[in-house]
Amino acid sequence: MFELICNGLFTLLGVFIGWFLNQVSSARQARPRLCFSLCNTSQDELIEKELRTKTSASDYGIEIYNVGQTPFILDYFELCHKRKLLVDCRPSGEDSRILPYQSITYTLMEQESESLEWHCKQLDFSYCKVIAYSIDGKRVTGKLDVSLIQIRASVAREMESGANKIGRASCRERV
Repeated sequence: MFELICNGLFTLLGVFIGWFLNQVSSARQARPRLCFSLCNTSQDELIEKELRTKTSASDYGIEIYNVGQTPFILDYFELCHKRKLLVDCRPSGEDSRILPYQSITYTLMEQESESLEWHCKQLDFSYCKVIAYSIDGKRVTGKLDVSLIQIRASVAREMESGANKIGRASCRERV
């Protein structure tokens, strides 16, 4: 009799644990998942470098993939590094809906690209954190590899340090 009661309790406990794990798994699968990738902008969309303003399209874009099973309506996203806001990006209305297993590309403005390059030059990082917010308040985080911009920033830093050395040497020659 005691064995029968123990077997019944363990059966009920197993059913409860199975139901609980199923609920956790379903909630995890329904959660939005985004991946972020830095890409080059197609040359058709660009205007000449000399004619660009701070709101013109830059050479870079951020491709956002929805690898989850639910659609995600993007309100805005932020690029951060060590709790410091680098760039705040707000896509237009037609680019805000990302269906499951689809992607959108947000083209960085020239000002955003220059800001990201300046921060890369100052802080010397190749990855930054992306925090995406949906219109209903959900928050999704991810990482973005900014090594393309970081290489450009390191070359600019090398050129500046080389120019400073040459400038100091020419000042010494005058004295």
